[in-house]
Amino acid sequence: ACAFAFNPIDLPPKKFIQELNDSKKLSEKKREAIFWALIEMSLWKKPKIFFWVWVVDNFVIDEINIKQANKEAMRRALIEIFRKINRKKIKSIEIDGNDNYTFEELIIKPKFIIWWDGKVSEIGAASIIAKVFRDQLMNTYAKLYPHLWVEAHKWYGTKRHQEYLKDHSCITWAHRLSYKPVKIFLENIK
Repeated sequence: ACAFAFNPIDLPPKKFIQELNDSKKLSEKKREAIFWALIEMSLWKKPKIFFWVWVVDNFVIDEINIKQANKEAMRRALIEIFRKINRKKIKSIEIDGNDNYTFEELIIKPKFIIWWDGKVSEIGAASIIAKVFRDQLMNTYAKLYPHLWVEAHKWYGTKRHQEYLKDHSCITWAHRLSYKPVKIFLENIK
């Protein structure tokens, strides 16, 4: 999960903000260019943007379920961004999705908005950061497991990926044991 905010005192150029969109609607090249521009804007002494990414791994997902793990990742990303921004200056919190989680740490109730990463610049920027971060992580897994072609399916449930999971030697420490194809396979070998 990625929490993201513009610095209200020093916004990025309007032209750049207009380029922010749903990460899935951008080419990989464009997405990465925007990602690195966002990273650079966050590193300045007076940053134009603030963000935080939080990753919950497969072990936690297996323990508490994917919905609760998603909530925990969001919660922790929000907490970290609040360390960078004065909470009193935050007027609204918008989250892409429809889960309507409640977070004790928030003084403002978040608005859950479905498919608005192409309509709200901050949500689009968060989706870009999260997607590129995840893809880079998957590229690292691809180097660890070249026989799984992770760089092609990015660990999503594609047909090719699910075909690999029919072979027990392709199930790795990074797979969720609760992921249906893995779970089915493991139940069938008992």
